[in-house]
Amino acid sequence: MNRILILDDNLTICLMLKSWLVKQHYNADIATSVKEAKQKVKDEAYDLILSDIRMPEADGFSFLSWIKKFDSDILVIMMTGYADIETAVGSMKLGAVDYIAKPIETDVLYKKIADALKNQENKKKAEQFRDPLIKPRGDVYMRVFDKLNEVIHDDSHLLVIGDRGTGKTSVARYIYSKKGIDSGPFIAIDLDPQTINRNGERGVSEQLLLESLEKAKRGLLLVENLQKTGINLQTLLLKALSTRKKDDNFVQIILTTGEKKERLSPMLLPKLVDLLLKSYIELPNLQENKDVILFYTEQFLEVANRELDKKIKKIDNEVLEEFFKHSWSGNIKELKNMIFKACLLTEKDTVSKTILPALFKNFTEESIEPVQPQRQAIEGLKKENYEKEKIIEALEIAKGNKTVAASILNIDRKTLYNKIKLYNVEVN
Repeated sequence: MNRILILDDNLTICLMLKSWLVKQHYNADIATSVKEAKQKVKDEAYDLILSDIRMPEADGFSFLSWIKKFDSDILVIMMTGYADIETAVGSMKLGAVDYIAKPIETDVLYKKIADALKNQENKKKAEQFRDPLIKPRGDVYMRVFDKLNEVIHDDSHLLVIGDRGTGKTSVARYIYSKKGIDSGPFIAIDLDPQTINRNGERGVSEQLLLESLEKAKRGLLLVENLQKTGINLQTLLLKALSTRKKDDNFVQIILTTGEKKERLSPMLLPKLVDLLLKSYIELPNLQENKDVILFYTEQFLEVANRELDKKIKKIDNEVLEEFFKHSWSGNIKELKNMIFKACLLTEKDTVSKTILPALFKNFTEESIEPVQPQRQAIEGLKKENYEKEKIIEALEIAKGNKTVAASILNIDRKTLYNKIKLYNVEVN
């Protein structure tokens, strides 16, 4: 159910609009001041905001500008009197998706909201699965993509082995992006018992796995952290993976693990191991792989320029040298975070060596090798504390922008809002 916030200093109008939207099965909230609206936006993941242009303490333009910085995925439709139509049209240049004149006609309102939400949904689907996996140069990645093309052609299952941040989820999304337009949905579950699943429970039950397999018919099921599962779930997975009939009930299953291949045998059922090792890939780490580090750096610089509205043309060689030396325990995901942070710290068109102390904790000219004592501490924390640290770090890198933070964390924005609530992360 889409969540909509109505902002108007006239309480009667707010309540009237809310009653209309509730009848259309929207989840609607109201705010009668910009201050109240900002607080609600910080607390809840809204899909769309109906905002009046003229209000006593602040106009709708300043609120629209704040929204675009705080969470650029929130759609905004401006409400205005007939005399301000020209002003409303101008608001679309600042990021509003549409405007509607008062007095508001219900049919016009419903259509504008439905069209805005549908357009955003289509845009997200197109972007989410548009070849999300990048192919660097080199024999290792050539072999990886040869195997992926084989899996795509045969519509077969696959085990993806790789350390944290190497792109395991991106592999699954890449495979899904190549399926036909009439394919079923992309469903993901995490077998880690510490993970909060979509039902608000920890871990994955047999019932949830069966439900996920049912929902993913004709589509793809991503099963993360295979090494964390018990015998009952392994038995269900073995049965699903052994199904060879490619009918309307077939589900392509991509499983991921952070464990090395040789360590899987003691953790999993022998038959499951034998089946999985017939079709698997191992994703390489970034450390000391200069060509790949440089390739991803260039790619992520383009992404950061686009998402952060920057025009950075190059990165100083001194900064690149530090990238080449860094351990990259978080691999591709850590590099992406680093590039975003570097771009946010850069005001001109070049990422210079002056920001190195901010990029690498304890960086000094005498001791170039970056030291990150926090990593050892984080590794000793429970998963929920680790997730909280990562969320805080992503929000800091994104300067509070929820859309950018969600992109850095590789999760959707509603999941980010839920985790912010779950872990009581303070939002500025």
